[in-house]
Amino acid sequence: MIIKYERAAELPPEWDIAARGNIYLTREFISFMETADDNKKCYYAVYSDGKIDTIFETVEQPEFNLGMFTGKQRKIKVTLIYVPLSVTRAGISYGNCLAEATEYIRKIRGYKIFLNLPDLNVKGFAKGHTCPKCILEIKWKTFDEYLAALRSNYRYRYKKALAKSAPLKLRYLKSGEEFTAEAYALYEQVYNKSHVKIEKLTDRFFRGKFFKIFVLEENNAPRGFVQLIAIGDELVFEFVGVDYSVNNKYDIYISMLLEIVRYGIENGFKTIDFGQTADEAKLKLGCRHVPLYALLGHSNPVINFVCKLLAPKLQCKPFPYKFDVFKENDL
Repeated sequence: MIIKYERAAELPPEWDIAARGNIYLTREFISFMETADDNKKCYYAVYSDGKIDTIFETVEQPEFNLGMFTGKQRKIKVTLIYVPLSVTRAGISYGNCLAEATEYIRKIRGYKIFLNLPDLNVKGFAKGHTCPKCILEIKWKTFDEYLAALRSNYRYRYKKALAKSAPLKLRYLKSGEEFTAEAYALYEQVYNKSHVKIEKLTDRFFRGKFFKIFVLEENNAPRGFVQLIAIGDELVFEFVGVDYSVNNKYDIYISMLLEIVRYGIENGFKTIDFGQTADEAKLKLGCRHVPLYALLGHSNPVINFVCKLLAPKLQCKPFPYKFDVFKENDL
């Protein structure tokens, strides 16, 4: 049995158990997102023996760019099975009722796309790569140990970046209410420059209580910021803002990536999820790629057949290079 809910307030308490640690699918986070953005969302629970086994969230997108990884515009109206954020968690948490859930989704009219899934084959859907996530495994007790573990050219590059950003003040916000319109404008700079756009977040999102945000400031004016969230023993890098007019002067973006590494080490996290974009910079920190997948389908059998033919041409092509960042790789 599948029950559809249209508001977070309707979700039963046992919903959170079925989220299986995916904070973005918890009732509290879903409730927050209803206030933080304007997407039309619905929530579904698949029941088995009177208990919730599988849950998923759908988001309607009237103009989704199916050709985002090809450099071409192919706008379609689509139902996304997706957390309405560009994060590396899926919009479905499944148990034994995955087949029942995906069969239900398959029958939704029009295009349907699952984003950011593990390697999963689902009947009636074409599968392809979406952007992989960049994961850094924390092996060091201090940030200085991390720097010492780098090969000399990387260590030199990062010490130079930190020296260039030294005139800026690093400040952690005490609450989301301190997030300013000026900081949000830096997020808009990054969004406007991005080649892959799914949704644009509101300033309300950055004021949520779930996040840790640090800002690099010059004379009390923000020049960059990073938004983080802790999920168990993993630190997740969510979004960033950069003042590109002074980015090169202060090496802001690289310096902020290094401050994420520092924060992750000093606060005892085991891994850092650096997200899905700017692969080269993150791989040079020592991250590794973890593949993620998308599923594409349509309720019309003819169009669905075409989807299966097109999927290999529409999928993301991961950054092709690998970097020997750490000295241990020379052994």
